[in-house]
Amino acid sequence: MTIARHVKCASLALIALSSVGVLQGAYANGTASGTTINNTATVDYSVGSVAQSQISAAVTFVVDTKIDLTVEEVSTNATVTHHSLSNVVTSFRVANTGNSLQGYRLSATNESGGALFLGTDTVDVSNLRTFVDSNANGVYEPLLDIATHVDSLATDPDVGIESVVVFIVADMPAGSTTQYANVRLTAQAAVPGSNGATLETATPLNVADNKDVVQIVFADAGRDATEFALDQYALTLALSLSKTVVVISDPINNTSFPKAIPGAVMQYTILVTNSSTTLPATGVTVSDNIPANTTFVSGSIRLNGGLVSDGSGFINGPPARVVVDAGSVPENNGTAEVTFQVTINSN
Repeated sequence: MTIARHVKCASLALIALSSVGVLQGAYANGTASGTTINNTATVDYSVGSVAQSQISAAVTFVVDTKIDLTVEEVSTNATVTHHSLSNVVTSFRVANTGNSLQGYRLSATNESGGALFLGTDTVDVSNLRTFVDSNANGVYEPLLDIATHVDSLATDPDVGIESVVVFIVADMPAGSTTQYANVRLTAQAAVPGSNGATLETATPLNVADNKDVVQIVFADAGRDATEFALDQYALTLALSLSKTVVVISDPINNTSFPKAIPGAVMQYTILVTNSSTTLPATGVTVSDNIPANTTFVSGSIRLNGGLVSDGSGFINGPPARVVVDAGSVPENNGTAEVTFQVTINSN
């Protein structure tokens, strides 16, 4: 009884120590799904001072699949763009934080309402699409980045995770005021090699562990193998417009502190500024009706200081108006300035 009790205790102690060592190593190394873990307990003993053959007991189990993922917006700020533009890009990063090769089904949707980054969502974008960054350069390249789902994403044992950039590409609505459109990228864990077509299924919680079978555990925040992140398109007006008027001369004071009396010449200045940081404004046309009780001064139209002929810039009406083709206004606060003069009617 003493020997048997001694053998039993020794076996249990060895198995316990051996198991602790294996589990700690697995945790520290992020052991891959499907890895076979083997360990053997041994006992050396003697009976009546006679050495007996060593006895041993082995046990084996396979590491189950832990599905975990994160989705985050890359820039941590809104994507500033403009109305009516197509194929505007915003970026996200999908990371595999589990312990197995993983695919992901991707979807892009409008996120209605809510404040984010620069403002509160007031408008939807259209034609939302998802594309995977094929060469890890973080730049959307339409001819290269054609995959719409993540087919297979590994975990990197050196850094603990592997990730990929995913682009949402969308078309902006028309508008005449600053608006904000929030969008959501959702990633769902899918069977590797299915290009997102087959979603993963977790082993039911009420099913006991089977040491010989790889079972699946959803370990993400919602325990549903689905994560998402939000981004925002800030649809700003690329062009801003200001208009001023000054008295050039009057029939009493001429140019010495002139006043806006009948017969005075007034000069209007219209300044167009392009606040876009990426795109010039093209086809810019400046129009301004000649106001009532005034008469257009022939030969007074200027574009950026250069003369615009009446034949090119003045339409006698109705209504009488100045119409100037300003062409292209460069990005980064480029400007176009139009000036013209009128005389205040005397009768």
